[in-house]
Amino acid sequence: MKVAIILAAIVALRLLLYPVLKRFFALLFAGHAVRGARRDAGRSAVAKQPDRITLVHRDLRTTRTDPAVTQYADPLFTRGFQEAGLFEIRELPGVLVRFLVKSSEGVIAAICTHPRSATWLDLITYYADGTSATFSTNPPHGLDPRPGHVVTHLPGTIALNLYQRFVNERPKGVFRPAMPDDVPAQFARAWADGIAWRRQKGISPGEVVQVAQRRAS
Repeated sequence: MKVAIILAAIVALRLLLYPVLKRFFALLFAGHAVRGARRDAGRSAVAKQPDRITLVHRDLRTTRTDPAVTQYADPLFTRGFQEAGLFEIRELPGVLVRFLVKSSEGVIAAICTHPRSATWLDLITYYADGTSATFSTNPPHGLDPRPGHVVTHLPGTIALNLYQRFVNERPKGVFRPAMPDDVPAQFARAWADGIAWRRQKGISPGEVVQVAQRRAS
């Protein structure tokens, strides 16, 4: 009699636990699958980026640009910036970059327009030791910056406030010369170095989560 009761209890317990365990393992495997899919998506996104970019000069007077480009540029002229030209990135159709420079302070302003996102302003200093500093109005993308190349994201900041914070807070060091004719080549070289590092490093699980959270917000 006792044996029968024990067997009945084991069967009942198995029937009760089976659906719970089945759901647990299903969720566990699904979670691994989702994380794997996100990692694959991250790798795919990086793989789609060109190893190098070619900057093609465009005429500011005849090329139609987002009004935000002028809104970022005009205040910077009042702080001594010079025009360095409007360029299209050949490998990224529709992407435009307008450069301004303040050579005396080693500051490059890159006003970037992407056809599927807003226009944003990057203020950049390249240092003689190969490092760089960037303050950007673009929201963070979720990927870790390259060591030695600090990026500070300040979305919604107007041009003059971004500039003031940049010159006050960027790391100290010996600036690499920022001359109007040299800026496109510097920018293209920084792109190539950044992509090479990213391909070698890959996308970490933490970065996958950060990118997903950013896109969901």
